[in-house]
Amino acid sequence: MKRAINDHLRDFVALLFLSVIALGVGGYILSNQRFNPPAWVPVVGQSFYEVEAELSTAQAVVPGQGQSVNIAGVKVGDIGEVRLEDGRAVVRMLMDEKYAPIYRDATILLRPKTGLKDMFLELDPGNRSAGPMRENERISVSNTLPDVNPDEILAQLDGDTRAYLRVLVNSGAEALSGGGSADLRETFKRFEPTARDSERITRLLAQRRGNVKRVIHNFQELATELGTKDRQLAELVTTANANFEAISNQDVALRQALRRLPGTLGQTRTTLTSLQALSGQLGPALSKLRPGARALGPSLRQTRPFLRSTTPAIRDQIRPFARDVRPTVRDLRRTANDVSVVTPRLTNTFRVLNTFLDTLAHNPRGSEEGFLFWLSWLNHSGATIFGQSDAHGIVRRGLVLVSCPALSTLNLAVRPNNPQLDAITELTNLPDERQSCPNNPMPTITPSASTSSAEGFKDMPKLQAVPELREGVTP
Repeated sequence: MKRAINDHLRDFVALLFLSVIALGVGGYILSNQRFNPPAWVPVVGQSFYEVEAELSTAQAVVPGQGQSVNIAGVKVGDIGEVRLEDGRAVVRMLMDEKYAPIYRDATILLRPKTGLKDMFLELDPGNRSAGPMRENERISVSNTLPDVNPDEILAQLDGDTRAYLRVLVNSGAEALSGGGSADLRETFKRFEPTARDSERITRLLAQRRGNVKRVIHNFQELATELGTKDRQLAELVTTANANFEAISNQDVALRQALRRLPGTLGQTRTTLTSLQALSGQLGPALSKLRPGARALGPSLRQTRPFLRSTTPAIRDQIRPFARDVRPTVRDLRRTANDVSVVTPRLTNTFRVLNTFLDTLAHNPRGSEEGFLFWLSWLNHSGATIFGQSDAHGIVRRGLVLVSCPALSTLNLAVRPNNPQLDAITELTNLPDERQSCPNNPMPTITPSASTSSAEGFKDMPKLQAVPELREGVTP
């Protein structure tokens, strides 16, 4: 073999070169013919998601001519085969596996790509709820529509209609000849706003249709649910009837309330007008409060552990305590109602008491002093008077003020004629009149008076004058 190749090396190289060129040309031709080798072919083999579709007619559908399968205008596969079964065309679609699967409610429309009947299949993959289609499964003819040719439409017309259509076409050709096409174009331009508004109306009608469907569906669910609540509905109707009857009984009150409503609204309007100035100040104030409000966030987060720790105390201690004190609170409510009757009188009493305390606490200007000044003096004097006691009782202290004429009268006229008062005067240890009142006339005591006075007390022991009189001791 090697010797033969060496002998015919030039021919072998030429043959090999021609084989490579043939393979390249063949591959190019096959690629343009949409030749798809099966998956078992190495390197260039490709696997597809294959699904079949039934069509009433597959006119102008030719496999291998680049006729595609599109979803929303995007090519997802090619037409692989067309055959006839039971008077219907069966088209095999070779789809890329990344677009698989399609669903059982998928629909197909056979449409021309150009005026020369270069066809393609427009595929709607359907809804997931219908379930996926297995490979090699078939879409029924009820979910497919073929292309309709103009001659099929014209074939449905009778002879007179065809004649009138022929006259219409001829008249249109004459009208569009010359400058008629430009006029028609301008006419169509004037219909642009109408077409735009019509499109908006159509879109709103379609939206309304969806809303109507939704309302009907919701009403059905509501009616179904209400069908299971007939007893509650009867109670609702009965309660509503009672409410409306009560409202009708309050007709006069409602009329009076409605009659007062305009004045209330006027006052509300006036109040809102006066609040405009406040709202103007609240805006800057609230803006200044925002940093503080933002700063509250970390503080509130820090209080969360405290709140968690106090939850058991609130749940286990405060709530039971609150339930236990409810009877007491109810009793206190009745007591509070009784107190509310007395409260106006207590208010007047405390008002008078407040005025009295204000009078005591008042300190006038100038040299005069208020009552509190003399109260402290009285406190000191009371402690001085009542601060001593012995076995006989409290010792009363006193201060007797006697003027010089009164002292002279006491010594000249009263003491000589009243032995008891004379004894008490001696016990009080009064100062000598000569020292206290040097200008008073000195008394002249007659012997008889002196003797009688002395005789009245000659049996009494000589006592020392004491500065204090004890309670319970009488002379």
